[in-house]
Amino acid sequence: MKLFYLLCLAVPVLEAAQLCQPDAHGVRRFNGRPCASTTRYVDGHKGACGCGQKGSDTPFPWNLQKHVTAPSERYFDDGGSNLWCGKNCGKCVRLTPTGGFVPGKGGAPPNHNPVVFMVTNACPINGNEEWCGISGKPGTNHVNSHGYEVHFDLQDQVGQVEALHWDNPEVTWEEVPCPGDLQANYQQCECHNSD
Repeated sequence: MKLFYLLCLAVPVLEAAQLCQPDAHGVRRFNGRPCASTTRYVDGHKGACGCGQKGSDTPFPWNLQKHVTAPSERYFDDGGSNLWCGKNCGKCVRLTPTGGFVPGKGGAPPNHNPVVFMVTNACPINGNEEWCGISGKPGTNHVNSHGYEVHFDLQDQVGQVEALHWDNPEVTWEEVPCPGDLQANYQQCECHNSD
């Protein structure tokens, strides 16, 4: 009986790690703002927006070193399933940690400082069902297995996300204008001309 009581006490503590709470449609929000889950990836490819040498898979150095992201497939292609030159290639999103995280999948960040990331890659549903298995674009009440309408996989090739001390934090997100350096960099990408 004591073990059962202790387990019951532990459940609310684990749930409290996700500060974004489900709304009436089951979509997680924080202070009314849409939330997203995050993870990190390391990959030496040019990505699904073609940000690398034409005719090869070699990425431009900035595409490995800057704050870039591979969002969930349905966000990448604005509700579609195109995994090359998605409609949101080159867009920027401001991610602001809530202080929360998915229990057992990350940790609380040290601060709530926002960071702007540019979309240069995609996180396909196939093979990434847990995080990117979202069947509709944001605003359509489709969520991943953790209750988020969008997921952002963050490039960490040179430890740029680790340097933020982000361990897969839960974030609020919003589309914002890209900083000048990222805007200029994106003009080099193959998908730039398909906007």
